[in-house]
Amino acid sequence: MDSKSGIARSVDARTEINRRAFIGGSATLAAGGALDLGAGSAIAEENKRVISIVSQQYLTETLKPMVEKAADATVENLPFVSSTDSLAKLLAPGGTSRYDFLVFTTQFARAPLMGEKAGDEKIQPLDFSLIPNSKKLLPGVVQNDIVERGGKPYMIPIFWGYDSVLYNSAKVAPEEADTWALIFDDKYAGRIAWRDDALGMFMSAGLYLGIADPAAMPDSDVKEVAKFLTAKKKNVRTMWSKFAEAVNLISSGEVNAMYGLIPMRPALNKQGIKAASSFPKEGLIIWTQSAFIAKDAPNPKVAHRVINELISKDYGEKAMLETQYPSASGEAALTLSSEQRRSLGVDIFERGVKTYMLKFPARMDNWLEAWNTVKAT
Repeated sequence: MDSKSGIARSVDARTEINRRAFIGGSATLAAGGALDLGAGSAIAEENKRVISIVSQQYLTETLKPMVEKAADATVENLPFVSSTDSLAKLLAPGGTSRYDFLVFTTQFARAPLMGEKAGDEKIQPLDFSLIPNSKKLLPGVVQNDIVERGGKPYMIPIFWGYDSVLYNSAKVAPEEADTWALIFDDKYAGRIAWRDDALGMFMSAGLYLGIADPAAMPDSDVKEVAKFLTAKKKNVRTMWSKFAEAVNLISSGEVNAMYGLIPMRPALNKQGIKAASSFPKEGLIIWTQSAFIAKDAPNPKVAHRVINELISKDYGEKAMLETQYPSASGEAALTLSSEQRRSLGVDIFERGVKTYMLKFPARMDNWLEAWNTVKAT
C-alpha cells in the first residue's frame, strides 16, 4: 500500500510494474468495450453528464446527489471492481475517450498512466483554476502525492488511508493488536484471515520481518518472505477477495483478525461488532486515492467541477463520517473534534504512528509468481 513525506512527484520508469502482469489478457477489456454511452446528442445538448469509475463507497446514495448538485452535473458512475480492473478499462482500445474521470490508488496509477516520458500520458493535465479546492489540500501526505510532470498536475488526491489488521476487540486485547504479528503468529492459528493479494501480503510480511522498504526487496528477500508466508499459511482460516466476504468472516465469528480495509470497520460496527484497526508498530501501510481525467475525455470541464467537489469541505466532512476514509481536504479535517479524529483513526500522524507509503515493486511479476506459489503450497 517513505513515511510521512509521501512519494516523490516525478515518475520513475523503473516502477512500470510490468503492466502485462496486471492487465495482459484481462477479461475486463471486453466489458469495457461493450459500454453504451447513450446518445451523443444528449451529452452535447446538456453538457453536464460525465462518465466515471469511482468506488461506490465515495458516491453513495447520500454522497452522490450532494456532489451532483454542487457541481451542477450528472455523474454516471460505472461499477468499480478494483484498481487493476479500472486501469485495464482505461487502457483498453478507445478507453481514454470512453470515460471522463476515474479515481483509484495513486501509487498504482502513476507509472502506467504517466508513461516513461512526456507525451506518453494516458491522462490529461488538470487545470487547477477549475479546481479551487486544490489550494486547500491537507498538508503532508496528500499535498506530497499530487502527480506532476513538466510543472503541470495530472493527479490529485481525493482521499488517503491505510491498510492494516482489522480485529474484533471483544476477542483480541487492544494492547496486543498493534503489530502485524496478529495475522502471522502461531498464537492466533485458525482465527485469522489473509487477503488474497500479493502486494498487501508481501508488504505486511516484509514489514513484520524488519525489512525497512519492502518494495525495494531484492529477489532473494522476496523468496525469503515467500518461505515465511508459506510456513505461516497453516495458521490461516481462509483468504478473502471480496468486501462482503471479509466482513462476514468477522461478523460470523469465524475469525478474530484479518488483513482489512478501513470501511470494513464501520460496516462491522453497524452490526454491533466491536471492530478496530491495528496500527502495527512495524509500519502502517498508507496510500492516497487520486482523481484524474482521461486523455480524450468527452466532458473534461464538468469533470473538473466534480473533482473540485470531491475535495470540498462539505463533501469531505460527510464522506469521512460515512465511510471513515480520511478526506484529502484540509478544511474537512478541521471540522472533526480530537475525539472524532481518534475514533475514526485519522489522527495517525498526531499519534506518531510509524507509517510506510505504499509503493509498487519494479518486478511485480516476481511477487505475483511468488504469491501463487505460496497459495499452491
